[in-house]
Amino acid sequence: MTKKNFIILGCFLLLGYIFYVGKYSNEGILKNVIERDGYDLHQMANKETIKLFIKPEWIPFTNEKEQNFELKLTEKHNTNILLVQVWNRGEDIYFSFDTSYNLNYSKGTFLYNGIFNEDGTFSTSGSFNDYNVYNQKGEKCVVGQNSQGPNSAFGFAIEPENYDVIKDGFFVEYSGFYLYEYSKK
Repeated sequence: MTKKNFIILGCFLLLGYIFYVGKYSNEGILKNVIERDGYDLHQMANKETIKLFIKPEWIPFTNEKEQNFELKLTEKHNTNILLVQVWNRGEDIYFSFDTSYNLNYSKGTFLYNGIFNEDGTFSTSGSFNDYNVYNQKGEKCVVGQNSQGPNSAFGFAIEPENYDVIKDGFFVEYSGFYLYEYSKK
């Protein structure tokens, strides 16, 4: 094969890859669904709750170094909830979560913690009330700082006066997601 043919073949492969990623990958499907580019999108439910368990070995009570994970904690409506980082910041321990998706090209459901308005705008409505944190004995833990985004990421902090409640691991019920249904036009 000549150098010219090899370059042409490489260009076709690159274009094919770009087309695939933009149209058929989970990221491409989600982008097209959210932008309503060839898809109908409908919000099906408000405040969909997910329940997670944080194991004690993931909690850095003494180590102030950021711990990076990519741990899949649960899956609901084609949405994987991942623990991505836990960081003892000195004044609190911060837990960061993100999502990944297993989307079908033609139709399906997914969770997202933002509202996709009909006019193409996007809004969020996260609050402290979206978090219910408690240990295996049912003892409640007060959530400190919390955040939402980018995309459907979320996180919260636990302050030192609550470390005793979470020392053996704890449950998180997060009700900040909205359930969406989409279908190809």
